Amino acid sequence: MNTNGVISFLRSVSTFTPDPFPIANDARMIAPFWADIDTRKGGTVWYRETTDDSLLDRATDEIKSYFPRFLRFRASWVFIATW
Repeated sequence: MNTNGVISFLRSVSTFTPDPFPIANDARMIAPFWADIDTRKGGTVWYRETTDDSLLDRATDEIKSYFPRFLRFRASWVFIATW
């Protein structure tokens, strides 16, 4: 989790101002909330991974609903983040 609202993989993303995609150096991230924020002064972010069957079923159904080409998709774990 980064202070700018993105979930990055392999390395952190420290800039507060959102840059246009693609990000330099092939940064790998999910950007559910990509904004010009600085959370160092307060606020809380909760996150967890789960393999709970009911949540996996829900995630699988939602992906298949929004991305009909992925009918064979099956979630094996879910990452949940709350700001």
